[in-house]
Amino acid sequence: MSTRLSAPLSGLTAGEAANRLISDGLNILPQPKGTPWFRMLLGQLTHFFALMLWVAASLAFIADLPQLAIAIAVVVVLNGVFAFVQEFHADQAGKRLNDLLPVRVMVVRDGHREVIPATELVRGDVVCLEGGDRVCADLNLREVHAFALDESMLTGESAAVRPSAGESAWAGTFVTEGEATAVVTETGAGTRFAGIADLAQNAQPPISPLAVQLNRVVRAVAVLSIVVGTAFFGVALMLGTPVTDGFLFAIGVTVALVPEGLLPTVTLSLARASQRMAGEHALVRRLEAVKTLGSTTFICTDKTGTITSNKMAVVEVWTPRGTTRVEGTGYEPVAQLSGPEPPVRDLALSALLCSTGRAHLRDGAWVPIGDPMDVALHVLGMRVGLDAASVEADNPVQARLPFDPRRRRSSVVSHGFFISKAPRTVSCHCAATRPDRIWHSNVSASAACGCLRLRDATVCPSSRRLPPRQVWSFSAW
Repeated sequence: MSTRLSAPLSGLTAGEAANRLISDGLNILPQPKGTPWFRMLLGQLTHFFALMLWVAASLAFIADLPQLAIAIAVVVVLNGVFAFVQEFHADQAGKRLNDLLPVRVMVVRDGHREVIPATELVRGDVVCLEGGDRVCADLNLREVHAFALDESMLTGESAAVRPSAGESAWAGTFVTEGEATAVVTETGAGTRFAGIADLAQNAQPPISPLAVQLNRVVRAVAVLSIVVGTAFFGVALMLGTPVTDGFLFAIGVTVALVPEGLLPTVTLSLARASQRMAGEHALVRRLEAVKTLGSTTFICTDKTGTITSNKMAVVEVWTPRGTTRVEGTGYEPVAQLSGPEPPVRDLALSALLCSTGRAHLRDGAWVPIGDPMDVALHVLGMRVGLDAASVEADNPVQARLPFDPRRRRSSVVSHGFFISKAPRTVSCHCAATRPDRIWHSNVSASAACGCLRLRDATVCPSSRRLPPRQVWSFSAW
């Protein structure tokens, strides 16, 4: 479904955006107050197990065993410092990783699209959204095309919602499919997500399973030590031992039952596991989390796709009139074409209308804005002499259905019905021609060499047949 409230928006000017950024501030959530380093260190020296060892050291000192008291105190201090250093470095590394992965967003400023850091969004910015994007501010939707949002971060509902033009999209949600144009209404601390984040920051984190188990062991050891120490004190009195000697003897037995080596053993084991995880490029910010991860038997994750440079280019175009090679550099609009050009131009016209990504000239270099495949189709259009702005002006879009995995195609209604993407889903709409043996052989050849083939068509809205002057076309990557 496609809806639009008004004519396309031109967005803010660079000057207006800069002034609003100064007045409103960066689009960031209120940062929680980090734990000071001295409190982190103190926490490592005063947790439940450490407190039991401090009590044992005090009892050893009372029992006139200074060497044992000092040894226990040194164990507690060294263990606390070691654990503090491990977690402090991991925490700092995690913060640096967050800085290395900035979120970027596409906006319309000065009448054209550009990609900016999400932190620079201001109220009034026109934002362009497409499948896979994260909504980085509270928005008012102005134009939507088969648009769906995942609001589980806010509502807990797993089913995607399909808002219409005029409704809101909230920061913290994700675009699952479709496209939309929206205007920023709130940023940073003014968003609904900021209020939820504030509630979450005030909540106390639960105790880890390892800490629960260690506390249970420490309680059992403490109770056992006290019971045994008390029993030996009573036995000493019954044997006629002086009260002072019997008390010191009981303290010695109690301290001897405390496992002083358990704490450093656990810490060193977790630190070693953390280092091994780091060797596998996994950062563990809390040592206790290693044990939880070690108990994991299955990790369910979505596919990530192949690791590429995120750049695409049209290198070959096939139509029933022949194959055309396209040899160019990067996103430059100049290329050498070898083969029939008129059908390639017809194909590029259809592809331009079905895509939204564009290549723009910035500081003497062509840079991609939007989906890499759409950008590649735009570059193909420029290389055959098409101007995207003129094409869009001559063919105003009345409705758009972006690509989704169920339809496996994208469609645009203008003066005609333009379809693009997977060959078999497009060919069924081309009643004037049907796939033949040559068509199937080209599909098979592309699959064998790892190429991605797209098919584009222009269909009359009345008869859903190709105009006589055009044929269906098919592009290879």
